[in-house]
Amino acid sequence: MLASRSFSRLATRSISTRNPHAALARSESHSGEDVLFHLGLSSADDLSQFRDVKYFLTGGSRGRIRSLANKVATTLPSHVTGLPFGASPTPIGSTDRYEMYKVGPVLMANHNMGIPTTAILLHEVTKLLSLAGADDPAFIRLGTSGGIGVTPGTVVVSTQAVNGMIEPSYDLPILGKMVKRDTTLHEGLAAEIIEANGGAVPLERGMTMATDCFYEGQGRLDGAICDYDEAGKMEFLNRAHAAGVRNIEMEATVFAAFTKQLGIRSAVCCVTLLDRLKGDQHPHSHEEIVEWDERPGDMILQYLLKSEAAAGAERAA
Repeated sequence: MLASRSFSRLATRSISTRNPHAALARSESHSGEDVLFHLGLSSADDLSQFRDVKYFLTGGSRGRIRSLANKVATTLPSHVTGLPFGASPTPIGSTDRYEMYKVGPVLMANHNMGIPTTAILLHEVTKLLSLAGADDPAFIRLGTSGGIGVTPGTVVVSTQAVNGMIEPSYDLPILGKMVKRDTTLHEGLAAEIIEANGGAVPLERGMTMATDCFYEGQGRLDGAICDYDEAGKMEFLNRAHAAGVRNIEMEATVFAAFTKQLGIRSAVCCVTLLDRLKGDQHPHSHEEIVEWDERPGDMILQYLLKSEAAAGAERAA
């Protein structure tokens, strides 16, 4: 059972990168700027608008993030968002690869599908917030996943990420050597999110598997290539379930390892759309899928409301 949290802010500290060569890289640039190429921003821009960011929310789909930005704008009080009632958030920077929005202290951007695009976004958003001087922002990934022994529609709040070998590690080849990084997520942030939910959304705690392939990597039988059988698939999924894995997606390992490496509080909250122990394709209606897809965002909205209310009470005390 997770302990109750007070939602009090941690000691203020600016988010920081871990790169002793950043100044050299800027000096080698023809403009002397730190260019956040995929976001369409740079250190030469006025980044002061990002200094108050306390939450960075990310998910795969542009549409999901766009919808979430509008929900945040209409749900959080106007004195928090800074937006007049009825105002719609507008995209920031380039939208060729990512779509990014800011509503008060909440920054949101989609990461697309898979580890590589997620890693690029994490590097550039972290540099952005570091350049802006943001204090201790929480990073939260939300989205959809396949469950393992979990009732469809359940949101899995991840304890740790594992790779396709069911190992708690993010493995990245760097300079011809394989580097392994810890994929433990922040227990305190998960506890605050669960407490704020108050049972409104069905949820479960467990490990999340991130794979490099949606089909073969996740043991599906319906891809264009499949060199294994049903028995092999079920052995793999049951072994993952026995190890504590409750859902499968394609980003959790890099998200957990990146944030752990930099000491960033982070959480992964993904709804399950099917139970992979019962099949590879979901039998549910479009209406059910749409309703379930909203659950992680709705849960995080409750966390934002409670966290901001607690921050306001602290300021008034």
